[in-house]
Amino acid sequence: MKVLSNKEGIGIVGLGVLGSAIAENFINKNIQISGYDISRKSLEKVAKKKIVIYETLDSLVIDNRYILLSLPSEKSLIDTANNLKNNNNQDLIIIETSTLPIDCKLNAKEILLQKNITLFDAPLSGNRLAALEGKLSAYLSGENNNKDLIKEILEVFCTKVTDVGEFGNGTKMKLIGNILNLVHNAVAGEVMALGIKSGLDPEMIYDAISGTFSSSGVFESRGKLMVEEDYEKEGMNFSTPIKDSTFITDLSKKYMVPLPIYQVALQYYYAAVAQGHFDKDAASILKVLEKNANISR
Repeated sequence: MKVLSNKEGIGIVGLGVLGSAIAENFINKNIQISGYDISRKSLEKVAKKKIVIYETLDSLVIDNRYILLSLPSEKSLIDTANNLKNNNNQDLIIIETSTLPIDCKLNAKEILLQKNITLFDAPLSGNRLAALEGKLSAYLSGENNNKDLIKEILEVFCTKVTDVGEFGNGTKMKLIGNILNLVHNAVAGEVMALGIKSGLDPEMIYDAISGTFSSSGVFESRGKLMVEEDYEKEGMNFSTPIKDSTFITDLSKKYMVPLPIYQVALQYYYAAVAQGHFDKDAASILKVLEKNANISR
């Protein structure tokens, strides 16, 4: 526990849905965590938490050697990279955890390199509910120096951290993993819809499949929400998979790899958004299938 035992400062930039949940893991383990966000609304939401809030990015960097980034867009990453200053000329290390295009992360890496700041690409897999339980996973990529220290920090809120090699491999792993996430969710909806329409009890379907060879982590998480028709949980709405679909399509185009199953499954997501489920958990694609099959529960 080299980083944590030495109490080297750890900060997080981006205290939104996922970032605030990550911070809670540090709080629950009595590890000091500092935070900064350009959004006053986000800061107000975490005001009662034991997060040391900084008013500026510069002040956060002065007091913390390790900075986690949990950012929503390419622009926010590049803006943060441009605004970061290595004020103390210390060995400042940035851990980028968002799902963004590889070219964007490489651009940020070059910007930070000019400031003697090291950037690691470590996108996370999971949603806010998983984050609150410390059950995210991370794909860590970048230079070998300090990787053990970065892994230690990530393990505060991740159950699995995999070193996937050179910088950028983390993003590639996250994108291909997201293909499985989306397809598993879509096919879980098809399974539930067909079972219900054929007269099977949805809870029985869920219980019978869970824990078997046919099951998946996505089915066991989202399937439960489908059974209970509980789509209001603060898990993952449609903004993330729709955003990531552009990155996945660009990656497949770059390497000329066809993804017909993924693209077909993605159509359920478009339909769900068109039908007004954008802010619901992605498990609500079952509502699209129920409508298509004239299923009434």
